Amino acid sequence: MKSYITKSAGSLNRKINYLQTTIINKVLPVIVLLVAGFFFIPYASMNFQNNDVDHINKNNEAIMFYSSTCSHCQKVYPKIFWHNVLNFKNADKQIQTINVQNPNNKHYISEFAVQETPTLMKPNNPDIRVVSTDVQVINDFSER
Repeated sequence: MKSYITKSAGSLNRKINYLQTTIINKVLPVIVLLVAGFFFIPYASMNFQNNDVDHINKNNEAIMFYSSTCSHCQKVYPKIFWHNVLNFKNADKQIQTINVQNPNNKHYISEFAVQETPTLMKPNNPDIRVVSTDVQVINDFSER
Protein backbone atom coordinates (compact mmCIF):
# COMPACT_ATOMS: atom_id res chain seq x y z
CA MET A 1 0.00 0.00 0.00
CA LYS A 2 2.82 2.39 0.86
CA SER A 3 4.50 1.96 -2.50
CA TYR A 4 1.24 2.76 -4.31
CA ILE A 5 0.90 6.06 -2.42
CA THR A 6 4.53 6.93 -3.11
CA LYS A 7 4.12 6.18 -6.84
CA SER A 8 0.91 8.18 -6.94
CA ALA A 9 2.52 11.16 -5.19
CA GLY A 10 5.51 11.00 -7.56
CA SER A 11 3.18 11.00 -10.55
CA LEU A 12 1.30 13.97 -9.14
CA ASN A 13 4.56 15.89 -8.59
CA ARG A 14 5.62 15.20 -12.21
CA LYS A 15 2.26 16.50 -13.46
CA ILE A 16 2.54 19.63 -11.34
CA ASN A 17 6.12 20.24 -12.56
CA TYR A 18 4.98 19.72 -16.17
CA LEU A 19 2.14 22.24 -15.73
CA GLN A 20 4.44 24.79 -14.11
CA THR A 21 6.99 24.38 -16.89
CA THR A 22 4.30 24.70 -19.55
CA ILE A 23 2.90 27.86 -17.99
CA ILE A 24 6.32 29.45 -17.59
CA ASN A 25 7.64 28.45 -21.03
CA LYS A 26 4.52 28.83 -23.18
CA VAL A 27 1.78 30.88 -21.55
CA LEU A 28 3.84 33.57 -19.83
CA PRO A 29 5.72 34.65 -23.00
CA VAL A 30 2.41 35.01 -24.85
CA ILE A 31 1.02 37.20 -22.08
CA VAL A 32 4.20 39.32 -22.04
CA LEU A 33 4.04 39.76 -25.84
CA LEU A 34 0.37 40.75 -25.71
CA VAL A 35 1.00 43.35 -23.02
CA ALA A 36 4.07 44.70 -24.84
CA GLY A 37 2.09 44.82 -28.09
CA PHE A 38 -0.70 46.73 -26.38
CA PHE A 39 1.76 49.53 -25.61
CA PHE A 40 4.00 49.26 -28.71
CA ILE A 41 1.40 49.09 -31.50
CA PRO A 42 0.05 52.65 -31.01
CA TYR A 43 3.62 53.96 -30.74
CA ALA A 44 4.60 52.19 -33.97
CA SER A 45 1.48 53.44 -35.70
CA MET A 46 2.14 57.01 -34.62
CA ASN A 47 5.83 57.07 -35.53
CA PHE A 48 6.35 54.63 -38.39
CA GLN A 49 3.09 54.49 -40.29
CA ASN A 50 3.18 56.31 -43.61
CA ASN A 51 0.36 58.68 -42.78
CA ASP A 52 0.05 60.31 -46.19
CA VAL A 53 -3.55 61.55 -46.24
CA ASP A 54 -4.90 62.34 -49.69
CA HIS A 55 -8.30 63.63 -48.53
CA ILE A 56 -10.41 64.37 -45.48
CA ASN A 57 -12.97 61.65 -44.87
CA LYS A 58 -16.24 63.50 -44.25
CA ASN A 59 -17.86 60.30 -42.89
CA ASN A 60 -15.55 60.16 -39.89
CA GLU A 61 -16.57 61.29 -36.44
CA ALA A 62 -13.61 63.66 -36.13
CA ILE A 63 -10.12 64.43 -37.40
CA MET A 64 -7.06 64.65 -35.17
CA PHE A 65 -4.07 66.63 -36.38
CA TYR A 66 -0.98 65.49 -34.51
CA SER A 67 2.79 65.58 -34.56
CA SER A 68 4.69 62.43 -33.61
CA THR A 69 7.24 64.51 -31.66
CA CYS A 70 4.59 66.35 -29.62
CA SER A 71 4.45 65.06 -26.03
CA HIS A 72 0.75 65.93 -25.73
CA CYS A 73 0.02 64.02 -28.95
CA GLN A 74 1.96 61.03 -27.64
CA LYS A 75 -0.35 61.02 -24.62
CA VAL A 76 -3.57 61.21 -26.66
CA TYR A 77 -2.71 59.12 -29.72
CA PRO A 78 -2.93 55.66 -28.06
CA LYS A 79 -6.46 56.46 -26.85
CA ILE A 80 -7.51 57.51 -30.36
CA PHE A 81 -5.77 54.46 -31.84
CA TRP A 82 -7.65 52.00 -29.61
CA HIS A 83 -10.90 53.94 -30.13
CA ASN A 84 -10.47 53.38 -33.88
CA VAL A 85 -9.56 49.71 -33.41
CA LEU A 86 -12.67 49.10 -31.29
CA ASN A 87 -14.85 50.91 -33.84
CA PHE A 88 -13.18 49.61 -37.01
CA LYS A 89 -16.49 48.58 -38.61
CA ASN A 90 -18.16 51.96 -38.05
CA ALA A 91 -16.70 54.66 -40.31
CA ASP A 92 -18.88 57.26 -38.62
CA LYS A 93 -17.20 56.47 -35.28
CA GLN A 94 -13.62 56.62 -36.60
CA ILE A 95 -11.30 59.52 -35.84
CA GLN A 96 -9.06 60.22 -38.82
CA THR A 97 -5.47 60.91 -37.77
CA ILE A 98 -3.24 63.23 -39.77
CA ASN A 99 0.44 63.59 -38.95
CA VAL A 100 1.25 67.20 -39.82
CA GLN A 101 4.98 66.37 -39.80
CA ASN A 102 4.55 64.36 -42.98
CA PRO A 103 5.60 66.70 -45.84
CA ASN A 104 2.57 65.61 -47.87
CA ASN A 105 0.23 66.64 -45.03
CA LYS A 106 1.72 70.07 -44.26
CA HIS A 107 -0.90 71.83 -46.40
CA TYR A 108 -3.54 70.87 -43.80
CA ILE A 109 -1.87 73.20 -41.29
CA SER A 110 -2.75 76.29 -43.33
CA GLU A 111 -5.89 74.84 -44.90
CA PHE A 112 -7.51 74.25 -41.49
CA ALA A 113 -5.54 76.85 -39.47
CA VAL A 114 -3.99 74.25 -37.17
CA GLN A 115 -1.99 76.23 -34.62
CA GLU A 116 -1.14 73.53 -32.11
CA THR A 117 -1.34 69.79 -31.73
CA PRO A 118 -3.24 67.70 -30.96
CA THR A 119 -6.17 69.47 -32.60
CA LEU A 120 -9.44 67.61 -33.03
CA MET A 121 -11.89 68.94 -35.57
CA LYS A 122 -15.28 67.96 -36.99
CA PRO A 123 -14.83 67.04 -40.68
CA ASN A 124 -18.08 68.69 -41.77
CA ASN A 125 -17.56 71.81 -39.68
CA PRO A 126 -13.90 72.84 -39.31
CA ASP A 127 -14.90 75.65 -36.94
CA ILE A 128 -15.86 73.08 -34.30
CA ARG A 129 -12.55 72.02 -32.80
CA VAL A 130 -10.80 71.29 -29.53
CA VAL A 131 -7.18 71.21 -28.41
CA SER A 132 -6.91 68.96 -25.39
CA THR A 133 -5.27 65.90 -23.88
CA ASP A 134 -8.15 65.28 -21.47
CA VAL A 135 -9.88 62.04 -22.48
CA GLN A 136 -13.26 63.20 -21.18
CA VAL A 137 -13.05 66.44 -23.19
CA ILE A 138 -12.13 64.45 -26.31
CA ASN A 139 -14.97 61.97 -25.73
CA ASP A 140 -17.46 64.79 -25.23
CA PHE A 141 -16.20 66.50 -28.38
CA SER A 142 -16.45 63.39 -30.54
CA GLU A 143 -19.98 62.63 -29.31
CA ARG A 144 -21.31 66.10 -30.22
